[in-house]
Amino acid sequence: MNHKNFVFFDCECANNFDGVGKICSLGYAVCDDDLNVLESEDVVMNPECEFDWYLFSGKGECKLAYSKDYFRIKPNFEAYYKDIKKLFTTGNRYILGFAVSNDVAFVNSACQRYEKEYINFRAFDIEPFLAQTYGEKHKLKEWAEKFGVNVAKFESHKSVDDAMMTMLCFKKACQEQNKSIEEVLNEHKDLFVSSEQMLIAQQERAYRREIMEKIKRLYNKKSPKPRYKGLLDQYFEIDGRLLKDVDTSFELVKKIYDNGGISCEHLVGKGKVIFAEEPKAEIVEKLKKRGLGVITLDQMFEILK
Repeated sequence: MNHKNFVFFDCECANNFDGVGKICSLGYAVCDDDLNVLESEDVVMNPECEFDWYLFSGKGECKLAYSKDYFRIKPNFEAYYKDIKKLFTTGNRYILGFAVSNDVAFVNSACQRYEKEYINFRAFDIEPFLAQTYGEKHKLKEWAEKFGVNVAKFESHKSVDDAMMTMLCFKKACQEQNKSIEEVLNEHKDLFVSSEQMLIAQQERAYRREIMEKIKRLYNKKSPKPRYKGLLDQYFEIDGRLLKDVDTSFELVKKIYDNGGISCEHLVGKGKVIFAEEPKAEIVEKLKKRGLGVITLDQMFEILK
């Protein structure tokens, strides 16, 4: 390698309401070819939004490293934008993180919130690399403990500490595999996540939420003047796997409504569940015990007008 730098980073958010993470800290560790730390910092910022109550409730493992007041006195993301962009795009460097697709999406969201140009970068996701290499799934701190990292030195959900633990886990894994960092990255090119990919994924999630809201608005509603009466007063539920196809599902509930039928999120006691294809016999039997029938998507579209 020609003296590349490696930037390990992690973000913490004040909340993730509406699927949009609002960054309150971005920690990083810049390392040399041998993963010696050259520079590290916890960039703490004011998220300019309410904090999820859970983060300061004392419940569970997710607790932020600083007080609300400390976050509030800090500058916002916009003040750090140029430095963060420089961190991710300057020179000959790789960006890495643990479950990094979330963090890349958070950076995208912050740029969007503050009307800044998107930062075009890609990052290597260490979480699936470890899972594939060792055939196990663990949280970051659990991996660190397995690799013999002195976790007492670090505070979980303090961004810079999580970035450091990520680096130490990756360094240990490379050593155990007897491979250079470059070899590992080249062998797992599919584990890079780009800001553009996450932007597209974000847009797709937003579209899915929009269509699902339209679907839910039709639940339990009967047309007062149905255009057709082929399903008059009949009740239907869409199987969860079919519901993932939101476009087909929306078309379906609209047609059920137009035909005098009623779509429900969860049927009780009567009606039919719509499946993409004929379900297994045991599923049919379970539904029968609940007083429900089964119909396939093709059969539904044969009935609908």
